[in-house]
Amino acid sequence: MVIMRFKNIKKRINSEKIEAAIADFESNLNFEFVPVIAQKSSYVEHIGWIISLLILILFIASVDLIFNYYLHDSWISPLPFYLLSPFASYLLGNWIDKSDFVDRFFISKNERIRQVQEKAELFFFKNQLHEVESHNVLLLYISVMERQIVLYHDHRITFDKMSSLDHELLKTLQASFKDNNYELGLLHCIQTLKQNLGSQFPRTKINSTHNLVPNKLLWLDENDLNISAKL
Repeated sequence: MVIMRFKNIKKRINSEKIEAAIADFESNLNFEFVPVIAQKSSYVEHIGWIISLLILILFIASVDLIFNYYLHDSWISPLPFYLLSPFASYLLGNWIDKSDFVDRFFISKNERIRQVQEKAELFFFKNQLHEVESHNVLLLYISVMERQIVLYHDHRITFDKMSSLDHELLKTLQASFKDNNYELGLLHCIQTLKQNLGSQFPRTKINSTHNLVPNKLLWLDENDLNISAKL
């Protein structure tokens, strides 16, 4: 289930360790790295109702079948079962809907990708990361339910190898996450950024201003679908 998976990932990652690595990275580079892990990014509230409706139809059809063919001469009335069916269907439907597999089943892969990308961009601009004067900002947005990773950066970054670096980071993260090594994947990501961007964006006395973006790993639960959480 997506909630349990999100909590398990949270337990597997030492946020303080990641934040220390970010602080070390940004103390040497004039660059902002913002990692975000969201429980989910897609709107799935309707899925529980769809499942409940399907269960209700199946429930009523089963009651009709049983009473018409097996209990047609019984003194038992089907009315209590009909009255119970909406409540049972609602509870069962919402319980089933807690599974991330079920949510992914009802949303196409393209739509999952689109919604995660949209939420990543919304987070970037809502938190005014595009206002950072140097424009050197990279947002790592990970959405657990959809199993999607988005690397979103200011397009004004003056580094012609940024696309190839994005690809390398995605490969590193995907390989680590596949083995459930979430913390290691994030640490490798930061180290890769440090190695590739160190010579391009060194921190000097000229750009050694105060840190504009807090060095923290941000967790977004299902209540933050509107990306209301601030840095």
